[in-house]
Amino acid sequence: MDGAEVFSNFRPIYMLFIVILLLSVLITIFQRKRVYLIGGFARITISLLCSVVSAFLTYQIGILSDELGVGGDPVSFMMFLAVVILSIVNVIVFPREAIV
Repeated sequence: MDGAEVFSNFRPIYMLFIVILLLSVLITIFQRKRVYLIGGFARITISLLCSVVSAFLTYQIGILSDELGVGGDPVSFMMFLAVVILSIVNVIVFPREAIV
């Protein structure tokens, strides 16, 4: 098994996190009512969980690339950055009065 094939197995997990966070941000931006589909605590928990798991995956990719003697995967790193940025945006976009 080639080193690139190992790294491509992690990409669907990053994509799933990106889709979840994008849906969460879009729901918040385009909702019309004062009834929130996702509460503040759930939103913060989802963002934190996605960030922590994707950081762990990035760490594991680093360990695998060191053990296999191949270079790292820049696509997975960019996906990690996208997850972190979307997690921060997800928490910032949510209205402050709804968290209380």
